[in-house]
Amino acid sequence: MTDQPQLSREEMLREIGAVTSRLQEIQTSRKLSDRELVDEYPDLGSTKTWRQRLVSGNLEGLNLERAFTRLRRVAVLLTGEQPDEVFYRELPFTREMAARVALLEQQTNDRRIVVCLAPNGVGKSATSRWLVGQSRARRVAVRMLPTWRNKLLHIYTGICAAMGQAIQTTNVSDAEQHAIALLRGQPRTLFIDQAHEGGLALMHILRALVDETPSRFVYLAYFTAFRTVQTGSTDALIEAKAFLGRCLKPVFDLYSDGTHVADVALYLRRAAGLSTAVAEGVSNKVTPILQATANLRLLDDAITSARAADDSDDARPDAIVSEVYRLSGLGLEQKKAA
Repeated sequence: MTDQPQLSREEMLREIGAVTSRLQEIQTSRKLSDRELVDEYPDLGSTKTWRQRLVSGNLEGLNLERAFTRLRRVAVLLTGEQPDEVFYRELPFTREMAARVALLEQQTNDRRIVVCLAPNGVGKSATSRWLVGQSRARRVAVRMLPTWRNKLLHIYTGICAAMGQAIQTTNVSDAEQHAIALLRGQPRTLFIDQAHEGGLALMHILRALVDETPSRFVYLAYFTAFRTVQTGSTDALIEAKAFLGRCLKPVFDLYSDGTHVADVALYLRRAAGLSTAVAEGVSNKVTPILQATANLRLLDDAITSARAADDSDDARPDAIVSEVYRLSGLGLEQKKAA
């Protein structure tokens, strides 16, 4: 869930009503039971919430912000899109990332790359989308694909497309000049997700773009994949060293081992509505498991699963812990030992 601008109560109620009406149409046309509908759209919470709250319009006493956030995620699914990862801008990871980007955008020398190294599920992609959304006039994002690895033409044309210029050329030099012209004529902060997929060629390209344009760059990658690119050969070590010379120091690798206890505790407070003390207790139990698996993605799945198991809007702390272990693949004996 990407952080949204604050809406009035009336605006939230209108949007909740619109999504509910659409879901009622789907339920009727497909002859779904309440249970089947909630199973298909877990963000509805429970059959009780669906029937007695949303359908009846009885929202008194309901956490309106939480209900609105969940229904927005359902709305995204109804349009055929993929929802963003659940994310809160108060997460320590997001605050640190935002601070580093703010510092980057003040740079006038040639250290104009921020490197963020963290595994899947920590919040790199969701945070970058949110940061781009805060200033679309001067920020843009591109996602490297596996087929682009070390292919200069693919990377340059991908960057141009992200900036709204689809170019048709098979000439690397032409594509390079297009990218340079775009980034020079309208300086941007370019967020590069899955940057390790660009291989060594991307490092070389970013050095050239720092030298040839006033734009700034955010390199988002997995720590282990970055190290693989960095240490692939003697030439790779040399290129990586030159690349890091254009980066702000230190490299943002504080989350290279996964999410932190403080991030998990905040997430539990916001997503599951746990008190501070309870959230901290649960976080201490599950963070090592989350770090070894899918980080906050797994936690979000566990909260949803715990709610569904109890057919309730509220996820019990012990149920969240149990679901984290179950979904992670750890057996009950390992849970007891932990």
